[in-house]
Amino acid sequence: MAPADIEDELVAAYAAIGRAVADFASTLMKLYDDLDPQVQQYAGDVLMPLLRVSQVKGNKLVDRAMSLVEHPVVLEALSEGRIDEGKALMIIDQVSVLDAANQAIAEPVLIAHAATHNYTASQRYARRFILKLDAEAALRRHEEKRKQRLVEKFNLDDGMASLRVVLPALKAALAFDRIDRIARALPKDDRTLDQKRSDVAADLLMGKETPAPQGEVCVNLTMPITNILGLTTDPAMLAGYGPLPAPIVADVAANGIWKRILTDPATGMAEHITTYRPTPAQRELINARYPTCTMVGCNQPAHRCDLDHCCPFDGTNTTIANLRPKCRHHHRMKTHSNWSCENRPDGTHAWTTPSGKVIETELEPIAEPAPF
Repeated sequence: MAPADIEDELVAAYAAIGRAVADFASTLMKLYDDLDPQVQQYAGDVLMPLLRVSQVKGNKLVDRAMSLVEHPVVLEALSEGRIDEGKALMIIDQVSVLDAANQAIAEPVLIAHAATHNYTASQRYARRFILKLDAEAALRRHEEKRKQRLVEKFNLDDGMASLRVVLPALKAALAFDRIDRIARALPKDDRTLDQKRSDVAADLLMGKETPAPQGEVCVNLTMPITNILGLTTDPAMLAGYGPLPAPIVADVAANGIWKRILTDPATGMAEHITTYRPTPAQRELINARYPTCTMVGCNQPAHRCDLDHCCPFDGTNTTIANLRPKCRHHHRMKTHSNWSCENRPDGTHAWTTPSGKVIETELEPIAEPAPF
C-alpha cells in the first residue's frame, strides 16, 4: 500500500472514532430517557455493572453524552468525523456562556474552524470569537472560572508528588516567567532546565532565597490602542495563551512597557514594530507576525523558538522574508529529515511531508482586520 493510501486510511479510522463516540452518546441517552425519572439521577450506577466502570466513570459518561445530545449541530459534526470528541466537548464548553441565539451563531463557525485546526488553535479561536460575539458573557464566564482557583497535591509513585495550581492565565504567565528567568540564570550543572524550574518553584513556595538574579518579569500582551482610550473593548491577546477579556488586563497594561506594532488593516497581520526600549527589532517583528512555531499544529510560543532560515543561510538572507520561528524539535526535523518547508510571498509558510503532501500554516493576525 502506498504511503498516501495509508495516510488516508489513518484519517478515515480517526474519523470513525468520532462516529463511535457520537453513536455511544445517542444510545446512552436513549437508555437514560427510558429510565424512570426517579432513577435517572442514578444513571451512573446503572452503567456500573453494564460497562464494568466505576460510579465516577459512569456519571462522567452520562454527563458527556447529555452535553453532546443537547448540542445536535456539534453531535452531527462529531458523527461525520469533521471534529473529534475533544474538540466537540471544547466547543460545547466554550459556547455554554452564550444564550441560545448566540450559541446557534457560534457553533457552526467554531466547528468549521476546528475541522481544519488542532485543539489548541481551535480553543484559542473559540475564545476570541466568543469574546467578540458577547464580551460581557465571556467576562462573566471568566469571573465564574476565577472562583474555581485552587491548589491540589497528587501523590505519585517513587516518592514523588505533583502540585497543581489553578489561577488566572495572566498571573500564571507572570509566575512562570519569573520561575523560568531564575532557572535560566542559574550556573550550569547536571540539571535540566525543567529540573531547575522545579527546584526554583519549590524554593520560592517555601520562602527560600534563590541565588540567581531574578530580572524583570515579562509577558507580552497585544491590544488595540483604542482599548486604552476607552473606545473599544476588543479582547487582548496574551502570548502563549490567547485572547483575554480586555477589562482583566487593563490595570497590568496601564503600568507596562508599550510597543507600537503597525498592522495591515485588511488582515490584522503585523507589519512594523517600534519600541521604547532598544531590542532586536527583526526578531520582535517576526515573533509578532508569527506568534508560535510555524510547524502545522505546534503551539510553542515564538519567543521560545529558534529563528530558522527557511532557505539555507548564504550570508545575505537573514531577512524577515526568510526567517520563521521553529521550536527546537521541528527545527531539527526540518534540518535532519525529509520534511521540507518554504516561505510563500504572501507570508504564509508551507510544509511538505515525507509522503509529498503540502500543508500550509495559516497566518495568525494579532489585531482584528478593519471592518471594510
